[in-house]
Amino acid sequence: MKREAWWSLVLCGCLAAPVCGGTFGKAVSIGGHASDLVLDETRGELYVANFTANRIEALAVPDGTLKHSINVAPQPGSLALSPDGRYLLVTHYANYQTPGMPRNAITLLDLATGARQTFALSAPPLGAAFLINGRALIVTTTEFLSFEPVSGTVRLLDTVEGVTATTLPAPPANFPPQIIAASVAASRDQQVVYGLTDTIRFRYDLLSGRVVSLGYTAEPPLGPRVVSVSRDGAYYTAGWALFDRQGSVIAQFPGASGLLNVGSHAIDSDRGVIYAQIPAEEGAPPVLMIADADNLTVRERVQLPENLAGRSVLSSDGSMMYSASDSGVLILPVGNYSRARRLKTSSEEIFLRTGFCNRRVAVQGLWIEDESGATTDFTIASSHPAITVSPSYGTTPARVEVRADPNALQNRSGTAVAWLDIRSSGAVNLPSRVRVLASLLEPDQRGTVIHIPGRLVDILADPVRNRFYVLRQDRNEVLVFDAADYRRIAVLRTGNTPTQMAITADRRLLLVGNDNSQIANVYDLDTLVQTAPVRFPPGHYPRSLAAAAGAILAASRVAGPNHTIDRVDLLTRTASELPTLGVYENKVDLHTVLVASGNGSSILVAEADGSLMLYDANAATFTISRKDYTSLEGAYAASNSGMFVVDNLLLNSSLVPVGRFEKGANLSSGFAFDGDSGLLTLAPPGGGAGVMERVDLSSAAAVRPTRIAEAPPEREPGFALTRTLAPLANRQAIVSLTTAGFTVLSWNYDAATAPPRIDAVVNAADFSRPVAPGGLIAVFGEDLSPVNMATSEMPLPTALGDTCLTVNGAPVPMLFVSPGQVNAQLPFEAEGNVTLALHTPGGVSDNFPLSVSSTAPSLFHSGSAGPLVDIATVVRAENNQLATQANPVHGGDALVIYLTGLGRVWPAVPAGSAAPYDPLAQVVIPPAVTLGGTELPVLYAGLTPGCAGVYQINVRVPHWAPAGSKVPLTIDQGDSSTTVTVRVVQ
Repeated sequence: MKREAWWSLVLCGCLAAPVCGGTFGKAVSIGGHASDLVLDETRGELYVANFTANRIEALAVPDGTLKHSINVAPQPGSLALSPDGRYLLVTHYANYQTPGMPRNAITLLDLATGARQTFALSAPPLGAAFLINGRALIVTTTEFLSFEPVSGTVRLLDTVEGVTATTLPAPPANFPPQIIAASVAASRDQQVVYGLTDTIRFRYDLLSGRVVSLGYTAEPPLGPRVVSVSRDGAYYTAGWALFDRQGSVIAQFPGASGLLNVGSHAIDSDRGVIYAQIPAEEGAPPVLMIADADNLTVRERVQLPENLAGRSVLSSDGSMMYSASDSGVLILPVGNYSRARRLKTSSEEIFLRTGFCNRRVAVQGLWIEDESGATTDFTIASSHPAITVSPSYGTTPARVEVRADPNALQNRSGTAVAWLDIRSSGAVNLPSRVRVLASLLEPDQRGTVIHIPGRLVDILADPVRNRFYVLRQDRNEVLVFDAADYRRIAVLRTGNTPTQMAITADRRLLLVGNDNSQIANVYDLDTLVQTAPVRFPPGHYPRSLAAAAGAILAASRVAGPNHTIDRVDLLTRTASELPTLGVYENKVDLHTVLVASGNGSSILVAEADGSLMLYDANAATFTISRKDYTSLEGAYAASNSGMFVVDNLLLNSSLVPVGRFEKGANLSSGFAFDGDSGLLTLAPPGGGAGVMERVDLSSAAAVRPTRIAEAPPEREPGFALTRTLAPLANRQAIVSLTTAGFTVLSWNYDAATAPPRIDAVVNAADFSRPVAPGGLIAVFGEDLSPVNMATSEMPLPTALGDTCLTVNGAPVPMLFVSPGQVNAQLPFEAEGNVTLALHTPGGVSDNFPLSVSSTAPSLFHSGSAGPLVDIATVVRAENNQLATQANPVHGGDALVIYLTGLGRVWPAVPAGSAAPYDPLAQVVIPPAVTLGGTELPVLYAGLTPGCAGVYQINVRVPHWAPAGSKVPLTIDQGDSSTTVTVRVVQ
């Protein structure tokens, strides 16, 4: 059996793959509860503290077989191995209450000689860690102690206050992390120790010999109760959070449950990753996250056979991870993870374009592969009935087709969203869901959609550098775009769950607030280099920032009773909670946003609970506070002239409403001021096309509401106020965040256009009447298209240049559009009296009645030879050149006549599709061809392979055909006939 199969199928002790296939790691039972473990690579052993069995289990690595057990004093709670590998230090958390006797102690095991010593402690020990000098730091509920193993001396370093020790016996179904409720760990270089209890976090530096308190504010509690430290001690994880050396929360795993006894983590500094199980709720399936070590962006999720339950350690080369678990120990070959079966898709999102003018099923391929190279099973299912996947199951590698049927979505417009869920019984990872977006564009919807994957939550223009910035929350990134061509030019990494951006008043720095980091990221906009972040007070998460002249403010989510406005000091890169907001209490709603006026004169504070405040930069204080509404949601913006917008309310400089924009049932999303007017985007409830309208600020009246290509994105839960609109410098364009990315609109997107008018419909070969099914037609009129555009795409599109032509209500394939002419192919089903209509951004034409004959042969006159043009397309096979006066037809020649209008064919070919080479599509009604009255044998009559709507007739010219300079070549088919003249010589 291959090694990767052993890990995935036999790891939890099962005998057959179906029992536990698809999990990663090997569970080893120790017959008790593991409270701590250390790795002794010199001896090839893993020491596991069996808290309830009062022994140390020595497991062979890497396979985890039990080598021997060491009986020790009761309740071994934590372990530490000396730097030279000689001593194993065991702390005993035996804090029994009366009538029992506390037996708190430490045991020193000499691994070289087998000798042991036990030392009593006056308080329950919470943990221990060795430093590079050979001494151990021991933390009790009352003291920090330095222990020298050779002499057995104990020295007091500092005292601890306020730590409450759990007493024994504990209620049933409690586990060591819940009982001891503490963790202590050293960096790999053993220069620094970090620790965590129920009430304190601390750092001990060997160089200074000092214990530094890092504070403790956490809701829920910091669980799992584990501390992991980077190689050099520059950062560490404690519970569900990642901290830097100063104790600031760099990032945290969102939605953590705070369970102390479920989960674990370990830092691999060399690879820049953190392996972590952080459950979101009790009873959640055991899943290991592989996350980036700088901001906890999750790279992959891996299924485990059981929960981790305490300390995790990595081998020195990072190839193996050993974790305390429900059974005892879980052994994870993380270095060989690339060999494990795991599914990956070729795209994280699929964008399909369809709509009223394009009724064909939109199709895009998606590859599903196993990165290990194995053949692995999968199933894939769509959340939307109109978006399907075929095949829906199989084995890797496989290409599946994702299809969006516009006919099933015809009752809506805008962009439909579906999710593809991928599952496997053999893969160890949980593949990410694939988002599918089906854009159902109609001709009157303005703007160009540029697909950008991910959850986009904020947009900000930079007129100084002609750029704009988009916040991608699911990947913790700022995406930087060139405003000239909308190219992405850079990606900036943020903290965890970025929420809003701000540019400083001097236009030099970009600030980013985060919902799951207690820092604001800072970037130099000239170099796009990240500089030192702004650190916020403990428990403060800066969700919204704004920069006015002389002040930078942040609305912070606080792990405490009140959420606050904090002030940022860029010089020291720190933030502090304002004591008051002028004469008002510093207490704001959780869902609060800030926005500064462009000239830096003020900052608007808008709160979801209906409160409004204003910071006046000249007065350097908050001058206005109002609560005229029970709630606020949607767009927000600040002007340079003392006007503000929140939702559909227009506010004056005193935040008094002076106008209300009519929005109906729509939700406002983005607003931007433009002199005496503004731009407002609206999202219809339940999806559909978005609306952008100009707003007259003097009357709050909407001016020319216009449907745009997509609706603004759905609001994220907990974020009621949104910014989705960014007008670019010099009125180049308007960029709006929308469902599939962003939509670019010209500044005159709402300019009036005339509806199209159809004047005549003829065949596209010689511009004569009648026309026939399957033939190419030319539509003449006015305002038929806003642009000139042709296509050689196959199949032919049914929408071209925002124009589409319908026959009896069904869009038809088109080849060319212009203001005065449209070329298209009639459906083969169109026969008799039909109705044409043309759809453009200007509207819909009046119905145009058309009579369609069963046949209407007409030769193309598009040939040219030297200075000659408009030559009938009759080709001599002898030299493959057009028949002209200089290249006459000879007796015995084979001729190929290209034309349109020969009607139905067999086998049938869909309109717009290229005709097949095999079998050839031959006409149902055969034509008769004569040259000067002499019948020519017809060798083939049907569609030209590789073309749409183009037919050809192949004939042979007999030697007795009449000669002359203008001999009539006539084609008769059904009740129709057409004639051209050619020169014939003998």
